[in-house]
Amino acid sequence: MDTQKLISLIDRLQVYSRKRPVAYKLRVAALAALGYVYLFAVVLILLLLVFMIAAGSRFNFLAMKFSLVLLALAGVVLRAMWVTVPEPDGRELNYEDAPPLFELVKEVRRALRGPRVHRVLLSDEFNASIVQIPRLGMFGWSRNYLVVGLPLLTALAPEEFRSVLAHEFGHLSGNHGRFSAWIYQSRQTWIQILTQVEQERRYASFLFEWFLHWYAPFFNAYSFVLARAQEYEADTYSVELVGKKVAAQALIRTDARHLALTEQFWPALYRRANDEPQPPKDSFIKMLDGMRQSISRGNAEKWLLQTLWVKTGYDDSHPSVADRLVGMGYQEETLKSQPVIAELIETEVAETPSAAQFYLKEVPEAMLLSFNRLLGERIRPVWRERHEFIKQARQRLTALEEKGRTESLTEIELWERAGILAETQNPAAAVPTLKKLLEHNPDLVGVNFRLGATLLEEEDESGIQYLENAMRLNASTTINACELLYPFHLFRGREPEAEGYRIRAEQYIQKTKEYFDAAFKFTPNDRFEPHGLSTTEVAEIQNQLRHPRLAKAFLVRKVMGEELEPAIIFGVTLKFAWPGFHSQKVTDQILRELGASVEFSQPLLFVALERKDKFLYAIFDAIPGARIFPV
Repeated sequence: MDTQKLISLIDRLQVYSRKRPVAYKLRVAALAALGYVYLFAVVLILLLLVFMIAAGSRFNFLAMKFSLVLLALAGVVLRAMWVTVPEPDGRELNYEDAPPLFELVKEVRRALRGPRVHRVLLSDEFNASIVQIPRLGMFGWSRNYLVVGLPLLTALAPEEFRSVLAHEFGHLSGNHGRFSAWIYQSRQTWIQILTQVEQERRYASFLFEWFLHWYAPFFNAYSFVLARAQEYEADTYSVELVGKKVAAQALIRTDARHLALTEQFWPALYRRANDEPQPPKDSFIKMLDGMRQSISRGNAEKWLLQTLWVKTGYDDSHPSVADRLVGMGYQEETLKSQPVIAELIETEVAETPSAAQFYLKEVPEAMLLSFNRLLGERIRPVWRERHEFIKQARQRLTALEEKGRTESLTEIELWERAGILAETQNPAAAVPTLKKLLEHNPDLVGVNFRLGATLLEEEDESGIQYLENAMRLNASTTINACELLYPFHLFRGREPEAEGYRIRAEQYIQKTKEYFDAAFKFTPNDRFEPHGLSTTEVAEIQNQLRHPRLAKAFLVRKVMGEELEPAIIFGVTLKFAWPGFHSQKVTDQILRELGASVEFSQPLLFVALERKDKFLYAIFDAIPGARIFPV
């Protein structure tokens, strides 16, 4: 099932699940049960074959070897059915370490009729979760771990953490929780089966591929819709326990603190690597301190508007923040209004005690030292790499400055200088060099985009025109540019302008989707012509073709009509040990590997000249200069 069909199925199931929730869950349960029925049937058939061999054959080496193979295959399936989940990382807390936290867990659990928590762990992550580890594999009987991240506890107010805890318990409350756990275990079972077959018994894939080709897309779609619906349900438990306003503020503050980490704390910490060869020994404590620093109202509003820009997609079962807020009871049309924004972020600048201060008696010194050491080990490789990079960049900057005193720098050298200034100092330091570049050549796409983005970050409205130039020169910058321009206008109360950029981005996404759908759909009536690339460009691509399965490669240009740019098609034939006996999955994997290995200034659309597209081989081979591999 291709991506578009899967998305269409998910959309239909979401409507069906809202109209007939009971019938929908019965379908999910039936699909999960069907998967187990198939697995048990495979095991029984394998064991029956062993029994028939033993009963009907004389004892000989060949019969024994074949029986061992069958038993090994049955073992692969049985081991995969015994779902194993590793224990989560963290330091165990006892009641004496945090009485208020344990009392809170007890209160929330009773209020939501959730399962018993067997162990409470304090981790160094910006997260909180309840992890269920089945003691009897597919039969359940789970041991429940509450994992609380100290950075998250430090970032949230007490009532906000209560909301987060209610959300996590909401996933496991009553029959809802047991059903979710069973579906989750079913998904894990199939993941383990595929992994073990791939690693241990590659020749056993025929037992599963034909079934998975039909089963996996349906089970994935049904369980995906269920997981998304349960995210909304879990939010309703938060609202029930702490109220709509606090639940929403917890969601917004968590998102804002995460952005503060990624956009402020980590860049600032890694800038110290410019001059310090080793990371500080108290990096984790510094991160906790950063969690308690006030976020300016300007940043809080900007980040909220950026978050509300994100739409619910299909690559993650979690709904977007905007949709979750609507699910909590906010009106979609008022989410971006100033009164609602002020309500959602009003505590961002308030001095309130943290949940860590409120719920934890004291964090043991040994635990903090351990978290410091673990974080230091994680960031040390990147730290050293940046330290060496900055040292070399400064040397290169010195060489460029010396050259610039006696002669003009080339466009490439000016672009390089701008990049070094932004890395070694700050993005604003590169602005004069970027402007100088555009004086020489105003049509440089990357320069226009970087200059526009930097100026907007500095609250300079002249950046708007540079981003507009970038979109005019290269439409592929549209989404990134609109993501910057939308909150910039909205934050200043210019809602019509902001809405215009949102619509513009959506139209570009739709247009791009239609373009690639048409480009990847081949018929005998399509028009193809020579690729039109220079010898240097073709050589650049040829030098990157190193895949051992690549037999032949063709470059052609597909004519897409008068209004659309032609598409560059990269057609390939592949080598296999048994020609004609390989799955579509293997072909797709090789195409992905080729796509990842070939870097080019223009998008290349990879297609295998086999199966339904086999007819393209003769067409491509007849086009002059199309075959580029083997040379």
